[in-house]
Parts: sequence; structure tokens; C-alpha cells
Amino acid sequence: MKKRLTIIAAVFGVLIICVVTIIFAAEQYTSSSAFCTKCHIMKTAVDTWKKDKHKKGSHSKIEKDVDCIECHYAPGDNMNPKVKFRGLGQLFSYIATQEKEVRKRAVVNDSSCMTTKCHPKESFFEKKIEYKTKYQTDFKGALVPFTHKTHDEKTIEGQKLRCSSCHIHHSAGKHFEVPKELCFLCHFRSAKADEDRAKCSVCHIISTNPLKAKKEGEEPGENKSKPITHQGLEKAKIACGACHLELVRGNVEIKHDACIECHHSPTPELMQTAADKKKMHEEHVTKQTARCFNCHQTIEHKSSPYLDAAIRNCATCHPEPHKDQKLLIAGDGGRGVGKYPIAHDVMKTNCLGCHTKDGHDQKGRKVRTAEVKSCVDCHADKEMEKQPKKWKRDIDAELIAAREMEKEVLAALEEVRENLPASSHKKVLALLKDARENLRIVDAGGGVHNKKYAMLLIETGLLKFEAIKAELASVKK
Repeated sequence: MKKRLTIIAAVFGVLIICVVTIIFAAEQYTSSSAFCTKCHIMKTAVDTWKKDKHKKGSHSKIEKDVDCIECHYAPGDNMNPKVKFRGLGQLFSYIATQEKEVRKRAVVNDSSCMTTKCHPKESFFEKKIEYKTKYQTDFKGALVPFTHKTHDEKTIEGQKLRCSSCHIHHSAGKHFEVPKELCFLCHFRSAKADEDRAKCSVCHIISTNPLKAKKEGEEPGENKSKPITHQGLEKAKIACGACHLELVRGNVEIKHDACIECHHSPTPELMQTAADKKKMHEEHVTKQTARCFNCHQTIEHKSSPYLDAAIRNCATCHPEPHKDQKLLIAGDGGRGVGKYPIAHDVMKTNCLGCHTKDGHDQKGRKVRTAEVKSCVDCHADKEMEKQPKKWKRDIDAELIAAREMEKEVLAALEEVRENLPASSHKKVLALLKDARENLRIVDAGGGVHNKKYAMLLIETGLLKFEAIKAELASVKK
């Protein structure tokens, strides 16, 4: 009996050793990068890894491959039963659905990056890193060295920057990279040009080289004038945009349409919550590892031919030339007047419906002018030929009368200005500003674009002038 028990114990011992050996071997094999291409859906990821600095080869200085689990498992988690079961769950999901690609983004913990054998914090945290990309040549100038420390100390509403906030899989063919568009998104979104984090000197070294090239044949020291440099311009507080127009371009708004990719029916309450930056980042970035470009539009930052940029940027100097015409047609913009659009606006008649005649302005530039024939053609009424001129006469007469009253009001205000109480002075100025704006819209927009609204604006302006006269009269008494 004793001999039999010894044999059974030996058999069980051998079996246990075999099972442990098989489990250990299976764990080692399934933890290898080679396994990922054979029984999983990671072929694309492994192909990009083979080109990455974490794969041993001529492009890398490492002596041993960095396997998948060394990054995608937090240190010490590779033997964690919970992690192993999660991996089995992914395998069974793949077998059941036969999916051909990874749908859920992998998460890399910061602790995986900053182990003592990989990137210990002390080895890179305060190290100055030079940019070695094409971006450096876009502006033909040196860039300020990058340090991780300055960015580690920054927070974005609802989240703290992690390694994977910037080091991401962004384009095909690369396992991960730091796209410059991420830099632009943080530095330029909701920031004024050349101020705070968007200040040019944050990234660009301000050059001391003279901007003016030496003329051919000019002797050294011949030009006695002080050379113009970028550094001198900065000290003189000359805005970079004075020369470098349209360096930053792009829609900084959130892509609200992207919400439906996850939320099939976004409710009004959900859309209202979108304004809470902290909550949105906590829910989507911190908890669900969403990427910036899942929600945000990209921003461009590059040089362009200066004259092309200046011409495209007309609004920098020139106001929208037809703003007031559009206000009149839409029956909008008046002070103390409700919205009163013309029928043409309701019917979506565009400018070319009336402006049909080719002509030229005083500088010889081509313009389209309106002609009475258009009114007759649409309304099929010969009497319409007389109406536009009559409208213009009526509006001009009322506008002249309003301008005369404006002069009277200004003269009366000048008489009592010294004795005018502060409260009355504030009230009078507000009324005057509103009345003048109403008259300006009619004058600049051409009242015939909406006669009824133009007359209403003038009438409201006159009432405001009357209110000013009454206020000033009470001060005299």
C-alpha cells in the first residue's frame, strides 16, 4: 500500500511539473511579439513596431527587442490573472466575431515607459531636446530646445499630460510619433496671437541676424545705419503678424458632429455639457483615453507667400463691404427695433437677382449694378419702374431731416454739458449712440434694400433724438 501511494504521488508530482512547465511555456510564448502575428489581429501594429526604435535593428541602438507586453502591460502585470483573463477575452472575441482589426485603442501606462531599463525620468526629464524634423526648416530659423519638465507641469482642464498624450499612433507606417499638429492645438487653441503660450518666442529663437541683405559691391562698414533684426523688432514691440501673416490657420471649434460616433442620439443636455471642458476631458480623455483629434479640429502653423496671405486676409484692414446691405435685407441690426426682413430675404433671393447689369466702378474694376428691369421682370408690373426712385427720394428726405435733428441735439448737449449729471450724461450718450447706429445702417446700406425697415430705423432714431432733447430740457429747468 505504501509503495502504491509513493507511485501515485510521483505520478501526480510529474503531472504537476508538466502542467506548470506547459503553463510557463505558454505564458512565455503568448507574451512574445511573435505570437501576436500568428494568433491575433495585430499584424499592422507589429509591422509598424518592426520599423520603430523599440525593435532591434540598424535604425535603433537597443540590443534587444522591446516586446509588446513590456509597454502594453504595466510593470508587474504580465503575470496578473486579471490581465491574463482580459487577454483571453480579447482572443475569444476575435474568434467569435472574426474581426480583422483592433477596434479598441491600447493603453500604455507611464510607468511602462519610465522603468529603470527604458526611460528613467531622471535621464530625460530636464534634458533639452533639439527638433530634427522638416518643421525646423519651415521657418528657416532655429527652435527653442524642448524639455519634458515644462510640459509635465502643465494641466489641461480635467486631465494631466501623460506620455501617451503626445506620443501617439498618428499616421500609417509609424508605431507612434509626436505629430506637430498636437503642439499647435495646445499652443494656439483659444489663445491670442503672440501672447502667453502662443507667443512666438516660446518656440522660436529670436534671431539677431540683420534682415537687410548686403548690397552687391557694398564695402564692410559702408552702411552706417543700425541693422534691423528680429530681436530689435521684438524690443520695439512690433507684432510678428506685421510681416508674417496667416501663420496660424484653422477652425479651432470642436467637431460636434464627431459626438454621434459614440453617442448615437446626443441630447440637448449632453450638448450643453460639452461646454464644460473639465468634465468633457475627465470623461473622454482620462477615463476613456480619447485622442485630441477625435474631438478637436486641426490647426495649421506654417509660412506662406506674404503677398498671397495679405490678399486673402483683406478683412484685417478692410471691413466686409456689404455688411450693412445684408443687415437691411435681413431687417436686423437696428437699435431698439425688432427684426423686419424684406420679402426677398424670406424667399432667399440672392444679390444677383437684382444686380444683373455689368458695369465698372471709378477705378475701372468690374461690378454688377442693379437695374429697374429686374423689378419689372419678377413682379410683372410696369408700375414697378417708378418705385425704386421714389423709395430713394423718400428715404433721402427722411435721412436729411434726421441728420438736421442730430445737429440740434448735439448743439443742445454742448450747452448743458457742464451742468449735466453723470446719470443723465450716460443715458444721453447711450441714446445718441443707438440713434446714430440706426442712421448709419440706412446711410451705408442703401435704404432701397428694405424701405420699410429703413424708414423704421430712421423713425426710431428720431424718437431717440426726441428723448435726448427731453432729458436735456429737464436739466435746463
